[in-house]
Amino acid sequence: MKVGSNQVRVLLTGFIVMLLSACASNPRENSPANNQEIPASMHQEVPVQTNSHCDALSYYEVLAEMTADELKQEQLLLREQLIQNENVCDPLRLVMSLGLPEAGAKDEKEASQLIKEILNGGQYLSPQDRQILRLLENHIQWRNKMRLNQQSLNKQLKKERDASLNLLERLAEAQSKLKQLKNIDKDINKQEQEISTPSTDKIPHESK
Repeated sequence: MKVGSNQVRVLLTGFIVMLLSACASNPRENSPANNQEIPASMHQEVPVQTNSHCDALSYYEVLAEMTADELKQEQLLLREQLIQNENVCDPLRLVMSLGLPEAGAKDEKEASQLIKEILNGGQYLSPQDRQILRLLENHIQWRNKMRLNQQSLNKQLKKERDASLNLLERLAEAQSKLKQLKNIDKDINKQEQEISTPSTDKIPHESK
């Protein structure tokens, strides 16, 4: 039995209507619970690495052009922003500002502490920025080692200088005593010579 085109259209239309009815009557789709927004506290928290790129090399060029006063102002601003914890790049930038060649031991100590917090904490940086952070860490450690070696050398130099001064004082004292001994020996020799060869002026002359 052949089926006409009109009958096919009727069958297709009926099938589509049935599908639409089924979707409309699906309790999961129309359930009020499914239409409500899920609270943020009920979401499963999955840490997402943002891999933020801080363009650290460009920032270093900016730091290199700053004066001492500008650098202090920059560090103060970065510390304030660090408290707000709004920018993942702020800790890295503060480390860079504290790790400049003219930085002192106090700044380097603060930078080392920040590096530990960044690497062990939840801050996510790009691989390039993390590599720069590692380089800064190694550089600060190397400079701290050089500083400790320099302090040790200075202490050793001071000991040797004190020892040299002590030797010079003892040498001067010995030379003074030697000079005194020479003078005493000279006086003794003179007295002995006078005794062995008395002066003619002291011999009594016979009267004529």
